Amino acid sequence: MAGTKQGGKVRLGIVGLDHWYIGLDAARAAAAHPDVDLVVVAHRDAARAQETAERFGAAEATSDYAGVVSRDDLDVVVTACRTSDNAALCVEAARHGTHILSVKPIGLTHQEAARIKDAVEQAGVHFFSWESGYRLSRRYQQLKSWIDEGRIGRPISGLYVLRVGTPTQVWPGVQGPTWWLDPAHAPGGGWVDHAIYTVDLFRWLFGGEVVSAGGTVATLVHKELKPGIEDFGLATLTFGGGQVASLEVTWTGAPGASITATHIVGSDGAIVLDPSAPGRATVSGRFEPFSGWCTVPLPNDDRDPVASVVTALRNGTSLPAGVADACRNLDVCLTFYEAARAHCTREVSP
Repeated sequence: MAGTKQGGKVRLGIVGLDHWYIGLDAARAAAAHPDVDLVVVAHRDAARAQETAERFGAAEATSDYAGVVSRDDLDVVVTACRTSDNAALCVEAARHGTHILSVKPIGLTHQEAARIKDAVEQAGVHFFSWESGYRLSRRYQQLKSWIDEGRIGRPISGLYVLRVGTPTQVWPGVQGPTWWLDPAHAPGGGWVDHAIYTVDLFRWLFGGEVVSAGGTVATLVHKELKPGIEDFGLATLTFGGGQVASLEVTWTGAPGASITATHIVGSDGAIVLDPSAPGRATVSGRFEPFSGWCTVPLPNDDRDPVASVVTALRNGTSLPAGVADACRNLDVCLTFYEAARAHCTREVSP
């Protein structure tokens, strides 16, 4: 592909703006990168596709998603489509030898994820799913370094809490019914929408796999939600290394009142991120010259999958997560839902 050769720009297409914050972030990153040529933006709303193409300098706009992934003149596609559309689009892109930055979750079912994995591995293309973005962040790389250096001892547990409102923006500043609220297009509701990021985060920080999942899902506030779309989820995930993570991730937050917190607990200390100390971590453990609890600065939380895939193509290196990670993240999430609805704990298939 010309875009991966020395001196040629990486040619990128965006397939869908349904997941608009992924699509618009990718367009913004592509426009800002000197080695990227944003070729085409596709969206089912042709006017918004055209608006986005003009705003970020893409040569073409279209409403034809399938036409973009079947092109032979693109090096990378960003699938910012609905999850229900993703498997077919990724399989076709891989068949044409195109590298993929994928929407999250990558599919509705284990079977859809497996289809994507088979196609990507057969084609030998790069694949990165958006929920693995923590791995690109200098902030979270710092946390990973502290854990690997043994500053909190042996990691034993994790806690993640996120409470936001329901996703009712069909476009920035435009309210209306969204595909996130439709079980035909999303594999779950308020829990998986953001918990899938943290599943990947804890897999990476702990350096191990989730072996069992259980917990609770419910609709506590928004009783109008369709069956299969919940606004509350509380998961307990057990890892092969013995760690336990609790993930309370919900759409029960009041508008404009979202809150998040992350705790990573070790045998000899802990790392805590919370809104009261933005850009900083409260830590205990081996953080000389401090003793006891102290607050330390963190690097910026900068994540740019577009730049990362360009670097991988230019340097012949790998990305920090791939299609197997995306499949595993979805498997964990789906197993949690199955266990919660059956009021039991279930093993995650290896």
